[in-house]
Amino acid sequence: MARFSISPVKVGNLSFLILDCPSDKTLPAYIPVFEQHNVTDLVRICEGSPYDPAPLTAVGIHVHDDMKFEDGTAPGKDVVARWLALNDEVFFNSPTPDRCIAVHCVSGIGRAPVLVAISLVESGMDPLDAIAHIRKVRRGALNRVQIAFLDGYKKRKKGFGSSKKSTTPITTISTAAPTNGHSSGSSSANGHLATNGSSSLSSSSSSPAEPPPITKDKKSGFMSKLFGKK
Repeated sequence: MARFSISPVKVGNLSFLILDCPSDKTLPAYIPVFEQHNVTDLVRICEGSPYDPAPLTAVGIHVHDDMKFEDGTAPGKDVVARWLALNDEVFFNSPTPDRCIAVHCVSGIGRAPVLVAISLVESGMDPLDAIAHIRKVRRGALNRVQIAFLDGYKKRKKGFGSSKKSTTPITTISTAAPTNGHSSGSSSANGHLATNGSSSLSSSSSSPAEPPPITKDKKSGFMSKLFGKK
């Protein structure tokens, strides 16, 4: 049985699936869940090409390979610009409603969640709340470097949907795939979605430990709120 973990994150117009990295063997098990959530675009941050994207493009999912950055780090300005341009295009500049972006790194607890957190902050959410929201559905998400990055992140002057056309080019592996959304009726039997906001066919014994709870103690700094004073 294929093992994978998929965590939906939906806030307002924004809809994401954070996941671990598929392989050629496990990718077919992901596709029904993608279709159920109307995924139109998938961003993969893994180095290299860990699997053939052809099965995804065959069902109309655009695969983006131009937003890579090193494991354990935060994205650079160019990656953030491409990510937000994709958000604008998918969620605000498309005539098709209820679209979703899937995003993964290797384990789906660092680079993929930090991109989704950026989107939540851009939508108006406080960084602490964005981190807490993601950690509710993605156990162990975000390290100190990524949290410090979110603490200092500056939102765009113009928010989501402020312009009709993005100025940052969006590249995909294939431009021949259809751009319309997907029907959810054909895949509900294979999705196995859990009620806690996370989808998984099998749990992994190597899951990271549960992070400490987030508290809003005004007397302590941003990092100490998350990790405690050293």
